[in-house]
Amino acid sequence: MVGLVLTGAALASAQGAAAEVSTPAARAATLASASRLDGGTPPAGAVAVAKDPFYPAQEDLIDPVEQAKIGPDTLSPQERLEQIAAQINPTGSVTLGGEPYLLFTEKRQKIGDKVTVALDGVEYEVEIVSIDKSRFRLRYNNLETTRSIK
Repeated sequence: MVGLVLTGAALASAQGAAAEVSTPAARAATLASASRLDGGTPPAGAVAVAKDPFYPAQEDLIDPVEQAKIGPDTLSPQERLEQIAAQINPTGSVTLGGEPYLLFTEKRQKIGDKVTVALDGVEYEVEIVSIDKSRFRLRYNNLETTRSIK
């Protein structure tokens, strides 16, 4: 009995759904009137093409740091050392126990200490060679430069 009721309900819903499906000619007329109202074609640039994360473009595969290394190096080693040294700004110098220290905001460096400086996305490590009251000397790749303490 329950099976007959369910079968009858399924047939009734199938007949109602068949009556709601329009003919192809009616659908074509509806689509034509919709395209007239819409303007027909989407404006240029309205549909943005998303980047495929699994197949990126070739230019997206190049690391910017590697690109900097690949590009022409227009600076001489001495000029690069000067640029690196310009990034080091100590606040002063002091002598404690006969040993000179270069003072920064929250730390002090002595002769022989290494200082890391980031320049154009590349980290450079320079060594403090000497410290005077008003200047200090840095070494990088066997090149040296002197900077004043401001």
